[in-house]
Amino acid sequence: MIRREQAEVARDHALNAHRSLANHTSGCRPCTADGIPCELGGMLQRGVGKISREAADALAAYLPRGTEVIYQGERAEFRGQVFTVIGLSSRSPWNGYVLIAHKVRPFFATLPSVQPSNREARQRQQLDAVKRAVSQCCAVLAQHRVMVDVKAERSDTGTLLVTWSSAEFIGAEGRAEKESATQAGQYIAAALYLLQALRAHTMRNEWHEVARDVHSAGRLAERARVRV
Repeated sequence: MIRREQAEVARDHALNAHRSLANHTSGCRPCTADGIPCELGGMLQRGVGKISREAADALAAYLPRGTEVIYQGERAEFRGQVFTVIGLSSRSPWNGYVLIAHKVRPFFATLPSVQPSNREARQRQQLDAVKRAVSQCCAVLAQHRVMVDVKAERSDTGTLLVTWSSAEFIGAEGRAEKESATQAGQYIAAALYLLQALRAHTMRNEWHEVARDVHSAGRLAERARVRV
């Protein structure tokens, strides 16, 4: 998932690239009459393809399939209503999305005409907070040469998931138990406990508890003197 500004910049580059190609083609005889692009036309075509793919990837990362958005475009009958993104436009995937809602046929909407819904924005804030807490816990573990690959991500249904390798986690627990009398062992145990708490509380949508876990992770990182 990326910031809106990144998606907007990628889309603007694609729009400019398509505009430049269209301007060149309209005044270039080999490109229009012969159907075979000139050297400059070929370069522009290749550039448009690459930039368009990058823009499509950026738009898909910003508003993935299943994202809930509010439409703010030119279609007055839909303005202010909540829709679900079902994918990128097949005709111009670098420019916008296909939206759907109950009793509404799928329709195209450009990136500027949609915004994440309030619920979507809240879920993104929660994900960012959990990701930061996970990073802080992993930094504490790494400080003591304990490596656990922990991921915090949203599923296609919007569920926030915290996952890791069971083998790595069991190994880390063994290290914490073995060194329980040392400061290092206590830091490792605290980080592992917070990771387990974050996973359990996100699975149960207990956001007040998640907020406490996030705060505790920050305090742990501060005491351990690690920066993320």
